[in-house]
Amino acid sequence: MTQHGDVQVKDGGALWVMSGEIDAAVQANVEDALSEAAGAVHGRLVIDVSRVTFMDSGGLRLLYHAASLTPEPPLLRGVPDHIRDLLELTGVTDLFACEDAGDAVPVGGRGVDER
Repeated sequence: MTQHGDVQVKDGGALWVMSGEIDAAVQANVEDALSEAAGAVHGRLVIDVSRVTFMDSGGLRLLYHAASLTPEPPLLRGVPDHIRDLLELTGVTDLFACEDAGDAVPVGGRGVDER
C-alpha cells in the first residue's frame, strides 16, 4: 500500500504539519509517534492541516488522540472545508480550536495563541 500523506512533527512535538491524504495507512505508520509527541506537549498543540487534501476516519482518529492527550484543545490551523465538514459530521468540533484556511498563519509563524 502506498502512503500518499505525511505528518511532520516539529518544535519538540508542539507542531504537527499534515499534508496530502491522511488516511488509515498514514495513521498506522505514525500513530504511536504522534501519541508520544502529544503526551509530551505542555501547552497548546498546533496541527497545521492546510495542506491536507483528504482525510478519513484514520486521520480523524489521529486528531481525536491529539485532543485526548493534550492539556488544552489543539489548535487546528488552516482548516479546509472538507475537514471542517468531517469534524462537524462526527460531532467532535468542540474538541478543537480552529482557524479557517483563510485565517492561517504561515508554518513557522506565530499566531495569537502561540505567545
